[in-house]
Amino acid sequence: MNRRLGIVVMGIALWSLSLGGCAWFQREAPAGTEPAQQPASTSAPTFYDFPDIPVPNELRLQSKESTVFQGGGVKTGLLVFKGRVDPSSVINFFQVSLAREKWRMKGSIRYRKSLLLFEKDDRFCIVNVYERHFYTYVEIYVVPTLRGM
Repeated sequence: MNRRLGIVVMGIALWSLSLGGCAWFQREAPAGTEPAQQPASTSAPTFYDFPDIPVPNELRLQSKESTVFQGGGVKTGLLVFKGRVDPSSVINFFQVSLAREKWRMKGSIRYRKSLLLFEKDDRFCIVNVYERHFYTYVEIYVVPTLRGM
């Protein structure tokens, strides 16, 4: 069971890293795209479709590259963000902020492309951070564990 879970998680992680190469062809979301909840101040994080996953407010949602599925008590998806921020500060933000939301860090890959893996209850949160053409991109994958399916 643990071996199968590890294979599934690594497959998702490798797949998410391979998607970074397509970011050059992507366009920004329309200016009218608004988050589900506005931050209280410029330093407060923003919450989008997942109420326990904060996002730095310097990042802008790329709605054309994002997708969220909800059904049968399961909410899963991919949120893609873009901004002019330092990748290291984004990585540190997610390590601290997701821990506050009771996510447990399970592992990470760091540097050229950085991948953070968190687990909470019956879900995984995979945060992929990379730079492309003077921007930092963040992909947040939320997927159920095998127990949650």
